[in-house]
Amino acid sequence: MKRLHVLIALVLTGCATSAAFRSGERAERRQDYDRAVLEYSKSVQEHPDNLDYRKGLQRARLRASEEHTVGGRRLLNRGLYKEALDEFKLARDLNPTSSTLPREIEAVEAQRRANAPAPSVDQLKDRTRERSLPGLALGPGAQEPLGLSFRGASLREVYQALGKAAGVNFVFDPEFRDQSITIDLRDVGFEQALNAIANVGHTFHRVLDSRVVMVVPDTPNKRRDYEQQVVKTFFLSNADLKETIDLLRIVLGARRVAPLPGANALTINDTPDKVAAAERIIDIVDKQRAEVMVEVEILEVNRGKLKEYGIEITSPPGGGGILGAIFPAETITETVRDVAGNPLFDRTRPITVDDNPYKASNLLVTALPGVIYRLLQSDTSSRLLANPQLRTMEGQTAQARFGDQVPVPVTVFSPIATGGVAQQPVTSFEYKNVGVNIDITPRVHHDGEVTLALKLEISQVGPLFQNLPTFNSRTVSSQIRLKDGETNIIAGLINDSERHSLTGIPGIASLPILGRLFARNHDETAQTDIVMTLTPHIIRRTQFTEEDLRSFSVGGETSPLIFEVPAIPAPMATPPPRLSEPPRIEPIRPPSPVPSPSPIG
Repeated sequence: MKRLHVLIALVLTGCATSAAFRSGERAERRQDYDRAVLEYSKSVQEHPDNLDYRKGLQRARLRASEEHTVGGRRLLNRGLYKEALDEFKLARDLNPTSSTLPREIEAVEAQRRANAPAPSVDQLKDRTRERSLPGLALGPGAQEPLGLSFRGASLREVYQALGKAAGVNFVFDPEFRDQSITIDLRDVGFEQALNAIANVGHTFHRVLDSRVVMVVPDTPNKRRDYEQQVVKTFFLSNADLKETIDLLRIVLGARRVAPLPGANALTINDTPDKVAAAERIIDIVDKQRAEVMVEVEILEVNRGKLKEYGIEITSPPGGGGILGAIFPAETITETVRDVAGNPLFDRTRPITVDDNPYKASNLLVTALPGVIYRLLQSDTSSRLLANPQLRTMEGQTAQARFGDQVPVPVTVFSPIATGGVAQQPVTSFEYKNVGVNIDITPRVHHDGEVTLALKLEISQVGPLFQNLPTFNSRTVSSQIRLKDGETNIIAGLINDSERHSLTGIPGIASLPILGRLFARNHDETAQTDIVMTLTPHIIRRTQFTEEDLRSFSVGGETSPLIFEVPAIPAPMATPPPRLSEPPRIEPIRPPSPVPSPSPIG
C-alpha cells in the first residue's frame, strides 16, 4: 500500500512538470520568448536531468536574447540610450556566451556619456563648493564634536590635547612661546576650538596636510611668512562686474582683483579666508534682478475753437460763378444699377446744386455772384500720441522715442593758426529728438510696490528765429511709488495759443460795425493738454534665502581667521539616475537528490 502512494505522487509530479513545459511551448509558438524562458526554467528546475526541457530552455534564451538585442538597436536609433542599454544588458544576461553584446553595451555607454546634457553653472558650483578652500581641508575626524575643558594649562599641552581628540598632529614654529591659559571647549567642534585657542594664545595656524597643522605666533612678519595665497575665478551671471569688484575692494580690502569683461568674470588672488568670504558675498549679490513692465498711455487733449463768419468774395479760377464758389472742385461717385438693383459700375461726375444746395457752413447769396457768407464754428477733440509697453530690469532705464530728429547747427570758433585768436567759425550739426521722449527707471520694493523715476518730454518745432529753429517743449520729471497694477495719471502740461485774422474790402472792412459783417473774420483758439497714465506690473522679483540674510565673520584686519567663513550649504542635489538593472535569471542548479523510497517488505 505504501508503494502505491509513492507511485501516485510520482505520476502527479510528472503531470505538473509536463504542464509547465507545455506552457513554455505555447509561449514559444506565440514568440513570447521571455515567458517561454520562465516556464522552461520551472520545468528544468524540477527535472534537471530532462534533456528536452534543457534544450527548450536554451533555445528560448537564445531567441529572447536576439529579440532584446534587436529592440536595443531600435531604441538606440531613436536616441533612447538608457532604454537601449537596459535591453542590451538583458540580452547579455540571457546569452552570457555572446561576444558581441559586451562591445555593444560599451558603445551605448560611450554614446550616452557623449550626448549627456552639459550641467548648468549652478550645478557646477554646487559640485565644486567645498567646506574649506584648498590647503584647509582636514580629515573627517576633525569634524567631530569635542568635550574639553582646561584651567591653568599649558598652551602647548592644550594644542596637543586637541590634536589627540581630533586625530590631528600639531607642530610649532621655532619662535612659539608657551603660556598658561584657561579655556572651556565643551560641546564645540574642532574648528571653533582651534579658533578659540588661537585667539586666547595670540597664535594662528596653517594646515600643512589633512593631519598636520602648524601653530605660529600671530605677528605681522609671521603672517607674511605663513599666509597662503590662492587664486579663484568667479563667473557672474546677474551682478554688474564693476560694482562687484568695487564691493570686494571696499568690504574685504581685496587688492588683487582683475576683471574679465568678455566673460563677465573676475579673478581674485588673496588669502584663503578672503577668497572664501568673497565667494560668500558673490553668491549673495549675484541674484537675478527684478523685472517690471510699465504700460504707458499718452493722450493729447486738444480743445480748439474756430469761429469764422462774414462775407468772402471769391474768384475761382476758370470761372464757375456761384456754383464754383460754393462747390469748388467737388465731385460725387455714383453706382449704376440694373433693373433688378444689381450694381453694374461706378461713375464720377461733378456735384451740382441739386445734390447739396446748401452746405452746412455756407449760405448762398444770389444777388452777389462769387460771394459766400460764412457761418462756421467747430471744436476739436483728443488723440492718442503713444501707447508703449516698456519692460526693463530694476535699476535699468527704459527709453522710448517717438518723433523726428531735427538737425540743429552748432558753431564754434577756432584759431586759424596755432596760438592765434579763435575767430574761424566751424559749424556742425547735432540732431535733437522732437516728439515724445520717455525715460522710466523702476525699483521694486520688498512689499510688492514699485517706485518709478519718470522723465517725460514732449517737444515740437517752433517758428524760425534768425533762420535758426526753435523748439516748444513741455517736460515733467517725477518719482512715484505705485502698487503692482495701480494706475497713475499725470496731467496739466497745457499749451494755449490764439490767432485772429480779418479779410475784406478795403475801406469797408475798417468800419467799426459794418466792417466785421462785410469782411471775413477768422478767430482760432487752441488749448492742448498732455495726459499720461502709468501702470507698472512686476514680472519677476529677486529671490532671497535665509542664508543670504545671515551675517558671517571675516576676522580682524591684523588677525583674520582661517575657518571663519562658513560655506553656503549646497542644496540637496538630485543624484544622477542610475541605470535600472534588468531582471536577471538565476542559474539553474540541480536540486539536491531525493532519497529513494525504501522497498516495502
